[in-house]
Amino acid sequence: MRSILNDADRTAICQRIGTVTSASVPRWGRMDVQAMLAHLRLSALMALGELPVANKSKRVFQVFPLKHLILHVVPFPKGAPTAPELLLPGSAPVDAVRSELLTLLERIGKGPREGNGPVHPLFGTLTFREWGVATHKHTDHHLRQFGA
Repeated sequence: MRSILNDADRTAICQRIGTVTSASVPRWGRMDVQAMLAHLRLSALMALGELPVANKSKRVFQVFPLKHLILHVVPFPKGAPTAPELLLPGSAPVDAVRSELLTLLERIGKGPREGNGPVHPLFGTLTFREWGVATHKHTDHHLRQFGA
């Protein structure tokens, strides 16, 4: 499984982030490029434990096998709801948000690999390794949304 904790996977996803421009058009969804990059930036802050997000208390998503299937097997569904804390309007220039996002992904990638990380609003407790997989999968999902 690809992970932001893997140097090669992180490098590849960061290169893809570099191909998104303010002129990129979504294949689905309502986000424009600025909003998508801002969303990924906020999600990275959540993965680092620096942005608290309210728990959705959906126990079914927090236990095997559903948690494992969503994190490791099935693709994220298009149009899936997200936490309101991760949907702030994107008003900063694309290049500035992209730069911040790349810095945050590097921090995640160079961070801890053992033990539990921050609590995820849907999946509950995630290990740092699960956060690495979830961050890669989520970022990949939105880059595919914009054809990157």
